[in-house]
Amino acid sequence: MHVTRMESKQLKQAVELSDRIFLKQPEQPSMGTSFPFIFDPGVSHSYGAFDEEGKIASFMGLVPFTIRINAAELRVYSIGSVCTDPESRGKGLAGELLNQCFKHAERAGASLVFISGGRSLYTRAGCRLFGRASEHRMTPETADRLSGSLDNGWEVREMEAEDLFRVHELLGNRTAAYAASPNELDKLLGASAFANVIRLEQKVLTAAKDGEIKAVAVLGVPGTRMTPSRPATLIEWAGNGQAAAFLLSQALTLYGLQELIVPLAWQDRELSGLLEASGAAKENIRNTGTVYLVNGRELLRQIAPLFPEETAGMLQAEGEHGPYRYSSGGKTIMLDDEGLLSLLFDPQSPYREQEQENGRHALPVIPLPYTSGLQYI
Repeated sequence: MHVTRMESKQLKQAVELSDRIFLKQPEQPSMGTSFPFIFDPGVSHSYGAFDEEGKIASFMGLVPFTIRINAAELRVYSIGSVCTDPESRGKGLAGELLNQCFKHAERAGASLVFISGGRSLYTRAGCRLFGRASEHRMTPETADRLSGSLDNGWEVREMEAEDLFRVHELLGNRTAAYAASPNELDKLLGASAFANVIRLEQKVLTAAKDGEIKAVAVLGVPGTRMTPSRPATLIEWAGNGQAAAFLLSQALTLYGLQELIVPLAWQDRELSGLLEASGAAKENIRNTGTVYLVNGRELLRQIAPLFPEETAGMLQAEGEHGPYRYSSGGKTIMLDDEGLLSLLFDPQSPYREQEQENGRHALPVIPLPYTSGLQYI
């Protein structure tokens, strides 16, 4: 087998293999339609394994992103659409592709690679669970209570083409957000990647007041083409928390839903609190998938703008994969890659127990987007 970075002319084979492996119903859109950032022609970052006749045997999609967190920018990759022809399984091809993707990310100066799965293929290679999130379950009863507790002066309607720039602005202003141009956002909204994977129909709702859109929510709801694999689900949201809460309360009536699952990153405290106060059941979860630390030194360099000046020197990397020296509260501990990811991205990290100062952490917890959103790969 020959392992190589994909060329544009080879992507058609990758789409055909991915469709054969992943599509569960004939009505599901092709993976080539759902994931344009992987399969559209252009400079591909993905890798494939080919036999002597040039037929693809295994594929791994690799897509570069920038995540903006206030003043910091993280260079990251996402891995998805990982598949191997059944006749070629058991030969270690996926492991070799994963290794090539990690090397590619390191050469590119990336700090993290997000993977949409958590199976042993990834955990054996050093991929870890990361961050925190909450998952809320709304019902018509909790939606009614939520709606009754909020200002009802919001106009809720489906997004129109002319709303693109305002929706782009709202999504870009989140505390932690994937960077995307209006054109890229337009493509993602049309692709409906995560909605297609869970076999739901994507809807985009806006909430406006005095003619200005204040909140947006991207939803997957049951449709008529596909049999859903899960209940109606919030895929992405942005904007004013109260406006977003009212928007979600109206979504159940608009689409005749008996249930709406609302996953939120840990930093979305206002919206989470409003849903919890309405009686919506809440479960604390991790962010989705796993993450691989490409280079610890590079990660610390990229997030440096988020650290207050008084924390200088508290966290130092002795190598690209540690150990990492963390000094706080008069104590110094050494961390490995998993410990660093926990300290930086997990508000419940055990390494933060000693550093409370006047009720605040000396090092800020770094927020990340909820990864099963519009940029899901």
